[in-house]
Amino acid sequence: MQRNRPVSRAAAEDEVTSAPAPAALPLRRQTIAIQIHAILRREIITNQLAPRTLLSEQEISQRFAVSRTPVREALIKLAEEKLVEIYPQYGSFVAPILLRDALDSQFVREALECAAVERAAERIDAAQAQALAAVLAEQQALDHDQDYEGFFASDERMHALIMEIAGHPNAWRQVELAKTQMDRVRYLSMRLVRKRPTVIAEHSLIIDRLAQRDGAGAVAAMRAHLRGLFRSVAVLTEANAGYFDEPTGTIPGRPPRAAGRS
Repeated sequence: MQRNRPVSRAAAEDEVTSAPAPAALPLRRQTIAIQIHAILRREIITNQLAPRTLLSEQEISQRFAVSRTPVREALIKLAEEKLVEIYPQYGSFVAPILLRDALDSQFVREALECAAVERAAERIDAAQAQALAAVLAEQQALDHDQDYEGFFASDERMHALIMEIAGHPNAWRQVELAKTQMDRVRYLSMRLVRKRPTVIAEHSLIIDRLAQRDGAGAVAAMRAHLRGLFRSVAVLTEANAGYFDEPTGTIPGRPPRAAGRS
């Protein structure tokens, strides 16, 4: 009777690692697609990738040193979020900023945040008021340094903190999901000369009203602040007309103009 040869621990480990489970490869590919989606999404929202820019699958796959499959999956996901437009036979392009969606998200955000700031005025304590004041001071420093990315992140922290003070921290996630197109307008507006100082003044008034437990005043200040989007849109659509969707819509089957082309 032939005995099975003993297998060393090292050899056994080699056998395991050299034959990955069938589910491992799809899971890894999915993880790569998620990472590429997150990076491209951020670059589109922050206008590092301008509206109507051609997104070459080949160039993106070379950039991340991956095959085209996870790149294609990431682009499909971005298309579902209305951040990318895919035209068969032509290619994929960064979608223009959808004004209707931006204004709809402003409506949703105003409803949720005005309710939250009123509740926050009832619940705020001294430590929370100090935390808000610290965020405001941070924004002033970031404005001085012209750190647009940092300023935007600090702005987000302030609004999320108000939701937390109101006792509804998870509601901020709902706001984030609703405001993708709105954020594209906000990032674009951060480079306007007077925008950041105006935002700081509006934030200061909101925080002051909260510290005074003035619910009605806080709601009025928050509403005026959020409706600043309308003013930004009016200015930006004049200066950056090609960044926004055209009133007549896109002709089906025809690619949009790539960035920088007439």
